[in-house]
Amino acid sequence: MFGAGGFGIVYKAIISDNKVVAVKVLNGTSNKRIEKQFMAEVSTMGKTHHFNLVRLYGFCFESSLIALVYEYMANGSLDNHLFKANKGDMIGFDKLYEIAVGTARGITYLHEECAQRIVHYDIKPGNIFLD
Repeated sequence: MFGAGGFGIVYKAIISDNKVVAVKVLNGTSNKRIEKQFMAEVSTMGKTHHFNLVRLYGFCFESSLIALVYEYMANGSLDNHLFKANKGDMIGFDKLYEIAVGTARGITYLHEECAQRIVHYDIKPGNIFLD
């Protein structure tokens, strides 16, 4: 386990082609709230294709396991670098600027360029991942 969110735990895994992925296992099995969250993520992430957005590689929806398989971001989330890093590991201004511009490009894609306009209601450093 390397992370947790409101709806589940995130694990680092390796799939058959030796690709490292992040697997988000949703809490619960046949819970209507979990099923709704799963369907929302699959339908939303399955339609997005942008350099600044994490990719959804696949999913599992069985009675004993509900999971989403995402592109793995080796450097974790921005909050780890802003709030939990040692002073020597702090991100410089130039890199923070790159991250801000990349985040803005991803949001612009979701809000204006994606075929199905998507509004992300939870933009925070913990949801901005760095590769």
